[in-house]
Amino acid sequence: MTSLRAKILASFGLSKIALLVFAAILIADLLYLKNRILEGVTVNDFYVASQEIRRDEKNLFLYNNPSDYRQVINQLDIIEAAISDSRAIFTEIAHPEELTEIDQLLLTYRKQLEEYPASGGAELDALQDTIRKSGQDLLAWARELGKRERTSLAHAARVAVWTLLAALLTVIFLGLISALVVVRQVVRPLDDLGNQLDDVADGNILTLTLPSQDREIQSVVHHFNDMFERLRGQQIRLRKHEKAAALGVLASGVAHELNNPLSNISTSVQLLLESNASTNEELRNQWMSHIDDETERAKRIVKRLLDSVRHPQLHLHAHNLPELIESSIELVSRQLPETVNVHLTEIPEFKLYLDRDRIQQVFINLIKNAADAGAQNIWIDAVESTWTESRAADLNNVAGETDQVSQSPAVIRIQITDDGPGIVEEHLDKIFNPFFTTKSAHDGTGLGLYLVEEIISEHNACIAADNRDEGGSRFTIWLPYNHPEETA
Repeated sequence: MTSLRAKILASFGLSKIALLVFAAILIADLLYLKNRILEGVTVNDFYVASQEIRRDEKNLFLYNNPSDYRQVINQLDIIEAAISDSRAIFTEIAHPEELTEIDQLLLTYRKQLEEYPASGGAELDALQDTIRKSGQDLLAWARELGKRERTSLAHAARVAVWTLLAALLTVIFLGLISALVVVRQVVRPLDDLGNQLDDVADGNILTLTLPSQDREIQSVVHHFNDMFERLRGQQIRLRKHEKAAALGVLASGVAHELNNPLSNISTSVQLLLESNASTNEELRNQWMSHIDDETERAKRIVKRLLDSVRHPQLHLHAHNLPELIESSIELVSRQLPETVNVHLTEIPEFKLYLDRDRIQQVFINLIKNAADAGAQNIWIDAVESTWTESRAADLNNVAGETDQVSQSPAVIRIQITDDGPGIVEEHLDKIFNPFFTTKSAHDGTGLGLYLVEEIISEHNACIAADNRDEGGSRFTIWLPYNHPEETA
């Protein structure tokens, strides 16, 4: 049985060896070019010294200054030392006969210079012409050697480039071979395994087959098959409890949602029972109308809760936000204690596309929760803003579709605040979880705020809870908003 690990290590080792060989060739090329450049510097120094000796020679003939004579002799010493110390370098660019000729020229030039101080008259003029001729020959040789060195250096650079290019192509070739080995021996079996996992997810097959003889992949296949077998057993057991669990959640939701309209119906019925002949007929008709409205509302709640299991479509229509909030307050006011006051600030005439019943349920639940917590005053306000300007300080306490809200150019920020005891800090990130409640089992089911968050999310909005600095809690809703002309 082969090993996937061994194949990967072999491919990795091959690529590393190729890189090391390439690095060695690169270093050798650089050292070669360095030596050639140093040789070029030596030849260039010979040429520069030849130019200097010609300039000092002219100064000597013009001014006959002893210092100029010494300078000429010093430059000649430098040239002779350069040729002597770097004989091997000059041998590479000049034939032995040419070097012998240069050596003879330097000896002649030195001898002529040594005769110069003792010369005079016509002999001095002839000697100057001879010295000039020797200097010109020396400079000509310096130019020729410099030209040859530049040609040799260019050739060396081309050789280095082609050597590096050949080494690079070799490394690339070995890398491709290594990649093909990995693809053929490693990636392809993993792709086959991934395709089989997709088939398992789609229910086309129940177990995986072995796409490779590598023991690592075979181990993964065996573990996956064992996991699938266990999951199938768990699914069988879970399906036995799904219906009971779904019925339990639905029953809790129905009980929680129906509590509001039933309370209103009960209140209206009690008022009708306590009424007498002197009761205003219009008032009695109003109570009867409330009973009929709340009955219809209860029917809609039951339908909505049933539809929530079937993922219903929202019934979106343009609604005036102030009127929507006022109607929600009117619906919930009969369930609030007389000591609780709901204050509605002056809200601009925002028109939003909403599901009226669903959004009303949001306001009713939030107002009723504040009153149940012990608040005496509840304030509701709404302003137009942007997510950047008004987003929550702690995003961990925000629930809903924050991405949709953040992408909206404008939002309607609705705040419902109260002067109650506030929310325990440890509960802020949990209060929208289903069945989370701080009330007793008799008083609450933990579905109120969960349904609020669900409705808010359905409207591509988000909601956050926090505590006010002056005391009490605050629920903030961000609804995406299009201006009336855009909406039209």
